[in-house]
Amino acid sequence: MLFREKVLSYYKRNITTIRNLLILTVLSVFTSHLTNYDADEGYDFPVISTIISILIGTLIGIIADRNFKYFERKQLFKTINWPTIFRYVFSTLGYITLIYLPFYLLAILVAKEEFLFYYYFVGLLITLLLSIIAIALLYGEKIYKLHKFNVTQGQLIVKKNGKTSIISYSEIAYFYSQEKIVYLVKNNNDSIITEFTLQKLEAILNEQLFFRVNRQVIVHINAVQEIISAQNGKLILSLTPNPSDKNLSELIISRYKKKEFMIWFENKLNN
Repeated sequence: MLFREKVLSYYKRNITTIRNLLILTVLSVFTSHLTNYDADEGYDFPVISTIISILIGTLIGIIADRNFKYFERKQLFKTINWPTIFRYVFSTLGYITLIYLPFYLLAILVAKEEFLFYYYFVGLLITLLLSIIAIALLYGEKIYKLHKFNVTQGQLIVKKNGKTSIISYSEIAYFYSQEKIVYLVKNNNDSIITEFTLQKLEAILNEQLFFRVNRQVIVHINAVQEIISAQNGKLILSLTPNPSDKNLSELIISRYKKKEFMIWFENKLNN
């Protein structure tokens, strides 16, 4: 009974790693059979190619994981959208393409076969296709959870005069700068003085939730109460809660920033 509990405990702690290894192993064995199957000959389990496929699959897993952690730290934690996800996938496939050639040459050297570009190209395409499937299986759920966490549970650490406050994104309505001081306005209309600059906030805030309207204001998407078309292709925004500063009561978005703003705002409607 104790042994069973230890096994279950180990499985629960390492369920993600075990699942990833199983997925990579299954895909590697499938790849090996797909590239070595010959209907004119009797079935013979491709031991060497299966081992090489598993090694390549493990290496692909390491590359995908390292690249995912890099993107998670640099981009995915800040914003998750299709362009960012595509950049992650295609950069990972690029790294896989670079390492595929030496492994292919090693495989034909071990098998004592000659280099044929056709088989190299077909093998590479199959590897990339299965890599996309593996990435979707391994990281699809993780990206979704990261997106959900960023949008619903993201937090901002605000420091001022030796006092530190932790404010969740859902509490923030907008930020505005006045006489080189940046204020945070909460949904209940409380105002907090911060040590941030708007440039610093732009770099750390979730881009799916916050948008820099102009040189003075960054708004949370839920604070946008009304959008009005104005002359010369401009937009006028009304915010909630109503700003006490009259200069913020109607925010103007220039026609140069109008398209970018509408893409950002419509992204909320699609989620």
